[in-house]
Amino acid sequence: MSEKSRLSSRRRANALGVVLVVVLALALAAMGCGGSEGDDGESPDAAGAPTTGGVLKVGMLPGNGQYDPVMMAGSVGDILLVCQAQENLVSLAQDFSVKPWLAKSWDSPDGKSWTFMLQEGVTFSNGEAFTSEDVLYSFERLQSEESPMAGVYANVEEVVADSPTQVTFNLKAVDSEFPSSLTDYRAKMLCKSVADPMTELVGTGPFMLESFAAEDRAVLVKNPTYWQKDESGQQLPYLDGVEFIYSPDTAGQIEGLQGGALNWVGGLSSEQKQTVEANPSLKVITTNTNYMNALQIRVDQGAGKDVKVRQALWAGTDRQAIIDLVAPGVGVPGNGTFVGPAYEAYFTDEQPAYDPEAAKRLLADAGYADGLEIKLVAQSADPIPAIATAWQAQMKEIGVDVKIQQVPTDVFYADKGTDNWYQADFSIVDWGTRASPITYFKLALTSDAAWNYSRWNNPEFDKIVEQIPLALDDAE
Repeated sequence: MSEKSRLSSRRRANALGVVLVVVLALALAAMGCGGSEGDDGESPDAAGAPTTGGVLKVGMLPGNGQYDPVMMAGSVGDILLVCQAQENLVSLAQDFSVKPWLAKSWDSPDGKSWTFMLQEGVTFSNGEAFTSEDVLYSFERLQSEESPMAGVYANVEEVVADSPTQVTFNLKAVDSEFPSSLTDYRAKMLCKSVADPMTELVGTGPFMLESFAAEDRAVLVKNPTYWQKDESGQQLPYLDGVEFIYSPDTAGQIEGLQGGALNWVGGLSSEQKQTVEANPSLKVITTNTNYMNALQIRVDQGAGKDVKVRQALWAGTDRQAIIDLVAPGVGVPGNGTFVGPAYEAYFTDEQPAYDPEAAKRLLADAGYADGLEIKLVAQSADPIPAIATAWQAQMKEIGVDVKIQQVPTDVFYADKGTDNWYQADFSIVDWGTRASPITYFKLALTSDAAWNYSRWNNPEFDKIVEQIPLALDDAE
């Protein structure tokens, strides 16, 4: 992305329908250091050989039992479940580089034609061989009209199966970051013979789904024909299985971890992090992510239609104060864009100015000198209720009365109803990490983006997004 493009995007940020509030929480997970009751894993030897066997018990927010990575609603429980059984052509490393996975190598002479060589001897959990035909099938679904990823892959003109182990993507225009777009959790490789991917979880991954009960647990068992081995040649995975133990109560999950009923819990709050760190038998694992919580404002109706109202909410939001209240030590304030520190060269730590007096003037100019009342729809999953409450208090200081409507996560992301992120005038949404910032732009900000639920429309911004992939040089 050119410097000019980055600066242009920042200048327009305060007019966007999406105002980022709290961004870039560290991914925090806690795990027990010892074996749980009934763990039959072998102990590592003196040379430090990996422990094998045993079942990892994971505390997890409930999923919806949707296995189709393309069409699923996108709950964390479903995403992580699918990721145990299905895989991508390429994977995203901790440093955000792209590394081989089901594709062992790739090459492009011009940034427009990309050829991927597939791993040999890979089979699906139903015994069928993974070939280039499955890649074609998977991308037909990703590019279908119903797919939320259609816009992300709109530049793919055709996918050609050159041989069973080679596939070529011919693009309409140069895209220097095309491989990174293949790391998205929705870009899993599906078996072409599976009639309904939403109800039948078949993949090339290390685990296979044995059973699923929405209010209880999902049981995954080791895939005995998994294709990967470790550096010493030992068959992967090391575990015999994984169980997702579902509970909407994250505090209860921590209790389960402390009592030995669970081995791993993710998404810790600051308070939970302190609790875990105080227990010598538990360990906190951290990694930088681009997970974010954002205030989404519809710009086609209601109070958010007035740019002065949006600018007032922007100026009246103290992002650092929200972090200090909700996520001290585990998050940083957002800078008004989707681009966080994880993206390094593309990130600016320039913070939007907090100016409550300017916010009041803007509201008065918009006709709300006597105050404004809005309804904020917030899903019940932590830390969103706390963020909503903190923001509500800040808005009160500038004359905005925020009525919080808290709804379950499945209702918030449902296709029907009024209290969801598609219909609400004001809502708090959460976004997971993507390999490249451009994916967020294509999913949420361009005029025809599948998840542009703010309804923001800016042809100039659309053109910038189209130009970004044309730069083959990283510095440019």
